[in-house]
Amino acid sequence: MKKLLFALSASILLFVGAKAQVDLSFDSTWVPNSTSVGALEDPAGWTSFNTASALGMLQTVSKVTVNPGFGTTSARVVTRKTASLVQVPNPFRQGQNFDTVGLLCLGSINFLLTPPLTFGQPLNVNRPQWLSFLSKDSSIVGDTAYVLAYLTKWNPLLHKRDTIASGKHTEDGVPSSWASHCITMTYNSLTIVPDSQQIFVSSSIYKAPGAKYGSVYYVDQFCWDCFAGINENGIDNSVSLYPNPAVNEINFTTSLKSGFVQIMDITGRTLGTYAMQNNSLRVDTENLKQGIYLYSVLNEKKEIIKNGKFEIVR
Repeated sequence: MKKLLFALSASILLFVGAKAQVDLSFDSTWVPNSTSVGALEDPAGWTSFNTASALGMLQTVSKVTVNPGFGTTSARVVTRKTASLVQVPNPFRQGQNFDTVGLLCLGSINFLLTPPLTFGQPLNVNRPQWLSFLSKDSSIVGDTAYVLAYLTKWNPLLHKRDTIASGKHTEDGVPSSWASHCITMTYNSLTIVPDSQQIFVSSSIYKAPGAKYGSVYYVDQFCWDCFAGINENGIDNSVSLYPNPAVNEINFTTSLKSGFVQIMDITGRTLGTYAMQNNSLRVDTENLKQGIYLYSVLNEKKEIIKNGKFEIVR
């Protein structure tokens, strides 16, 4: 993907510190694109090939208010045929341009300017470990949707951006309902604090033939380490849980007199409340999908002893 940042266009300009409102939940602001036919909208701080509608492309990203993943609005990304006037090299297939595209990313695209592409937005989280989000995959069978995340920092000595951390998530074209996911960021530095975020959402695969016209990918509620505003708190060492990550089960124990454990998804929606026996509890997780979940341990008066999070892997 590093090649993609430099190969999408010979005149790419990476993010260099511009301030902008970024809507990671898609609920607040959608901004009309002045260069698109009919002023098509993108979420604030994001961009798409809607900009190229003036060059003959169909709409690729739209606002969804019926059955959103969270809140009032989600984003719908659909794969379209690339207009003949839009020449964008495919870094995964040497010597070929993209012939299909369904892409939503942080930054801006304006094909009427030089350079036309700007990726990234400021990051206000100190070395986040996870990027959580909701998605619904409606890709055509044989296609693959994905989300790529990068954290970067400007290198003043080399006058370029260094990638500090990266992560990815893929889905293989099987229609689904809304599901929560978590990308674990892999850092290549133990100390450097990134200053920008880059998130790419694609409704199709581009590494090999397989992108299908009409593949659709819905996304919502991107969140760095905050999981819908619920952070870990409570009395240190009062609660332990294992294994974490979990596969088929997770166990809770506490040194305090406790009554219940409440488990929620990353949006804060309660999935179940379980009574503890002798300050311990085993929860079957076989029916939970891969991703990050939240928990609250409560005493017999249902007062919170500790909030936290755990991961399920498959």
